[in-house]
Amino acid sequence: MHALNIPRLLTTLIISMSVVAWGCQTDDDCSLNGICHQPSGKCECDPGWKLQDCGQLDLQPATRWSGYNYTNFTLPDFYSTKGGNSSWGGNIIQDRNDKSLFHLIIDQFARGCGLSGWRPFSTVVRAESRTGPAGPYHYAKELMGTFHHNVKVVWSPADKKYLMYTIGIETETPDTCKSYKWANNISVSSAPDIRGPWAPSQRLLNATNPTPWPLWTHDNPTSEIILGVEDNFIYHSDTFNGPYNLIKSMPWNTSDYSDHWTEDPFLWRDKRGNWHILCHWMIDIAERHEKYPRVGGHLFSRSLTGNWTFKLQPVYNTTVHFTDGGETDYYRRERPRLYFSDDGSLTPLYLINGVQEFNSSASYTLIQPIGQGARRYERELGV
Repeated sequence: MHALNIPRLLTTLIISMSVVAWGCQTDDDCSLNGICHQPSGKCECDPGWKLQDCGQLDLQPATRWSGYNYTNFTLPDFYSTKGGNSSWGGNIIQDRNDKSLFHLIIDQFARGCGLSGWRPFSTVVRAESRTGPAGPYHYAKELMGTFHHNVKVVWSPADKKYLMYTIGIETETPDTCKSYKWANNISVSSAPDIRGPWAPSQRLLNATNPTPWPLWTHDNPTSEIILGVEDNFIYHSDTFNGPYNLIKSMPWNTSDYSDHWTEDPFLWRDKRGNWHILCHWMIDIAERHEKYPRVGGHLFSRSLTGNWTFKLQPVYNTTVHFTDGGETDYYRRERPRLYFSDDGSLTPLYLINGVQEFNSSASYTLIQPIGQGARRYERELGV
């Protein structure tokens, strides 16, 4: 007869009791990504989210070479004739007049430089896809030259214009692909069409990583706009060209190398009016000086100026599964953006990231489908 392992039994009992005891009390326990049902105490997750607390994106296998990957392009028509062209994230825009055409607005590095030379070699380019939001996308045009980075484009219904937020200023590039010190500053440009012409950039704030969200709704056709920036500070303006006033700061996210350390925020308001931020969570850098695997962070709040929750659990990681049965563990997976359904429910359909593989200086833009909504969306598009 084997002796009882009392410590192991106690551990198993405690874990079992915690699983049984867990239950939601409010929608906050469902990460504001679902509804808490009583008396069952179970979360009903919105499409695109999973786990008992609806705290993880329901990512599906991606297709190889979808997104925007020009790391093996060396044609003189593009930027590099020797080492390929690296990019770093972007956001998807469906053409307003041709619903079968999708644009990807991307940070791409000039002269064949990689991510290590992002400042001041970053440019803003537009790529196109006729095969759905996941791509693959093909280079179309440069929209802004060096140095412009952190691009985020939104449509403003109040202004009937696209708004392009970036950091940087116009400058010539040096001869060496390396990063140079540069002051952070956010600017905005506007255009009636995604192809341009784009108005000259107007400087707004001394900050970085802009993430705008127009407050316009059918019930409130306002020109007001919300702007999130690095460290999840949140600004408000009556118009897109400012001035912007700080309305919320996160007291627990003001220092590097803490368990709340983040960058690259992506801000949105869901169908119930709750607010969310998806971000690059740098917990592994803080703990182990590594850039992987816990990289996706999620913050949520019922109001912009209310109490925000950060559960300190990964909403996605650096491992990506592909439709060919393989998988890739990335060295870096950052700059998260979501593409939502256009039916009013704001269902997340695709996750966009800048990625870099191990033992590679090249980087590219990866697009991964979310839940069953992405495939349904593609079928309805006929792609």
